[in-house]
Amino acid sequence: MIYSPENILNFIILVMLFVMIVYCIILNRRLKAFRNIKQEMNVIINQLNASTSHAQQSIIELRNVVSEEGQKLDQKLRKASEMADELDMINETGSNLADRIEQGLTGNKKKQNTNSPQQGNISSAEKADISNEKISLSDLDNEESNAGGDDSLLESLRNVR
Repeated sequence: MIYSPENILNFIILVMLFVMIVYCIILNRRLKAFRNIKQEMNVIINQLNASTSHAQQSIIELRNVVSEEGQKLDQKLRKASEMADELDMINETGSNLADRIEQGLTGNKKKQNTNSPQQGNISSAEKADISNEKISLSDLDNEESNAGGDDSLLESLRNVR
């Protein structure tokens, strides 16, 4: 009677139920682990979203700062260009003044080129005379008729140039 078909069938059902219970326990543990991982992933995703929005805000702020600094740099470049132009004009004026002083020291009282803004209109014949009679500092080195005070002034002019 132990081996009756009913008992065998009940035993098989009992074994199957036991396997099913064990499988449900294993499945329950895996589902709990999956839920825990899902919650951790949600936390990570929320942190990633917050970091992304913070990065977007930082990029916007960085663009604004770059734009402001670019405008400041443009202003400084404009100012530097104006100062460079002014320095060129001052340098040209200084060179013209040095030429006039040089001509005054050499006794050459004729007018200079018409390029200088302080001079008036000069005829073309006078311009030719001036360009032919222009004396440089190196020419003055060859002259021995300079007085002692003129020598120091000429040396100062050479140092400036």
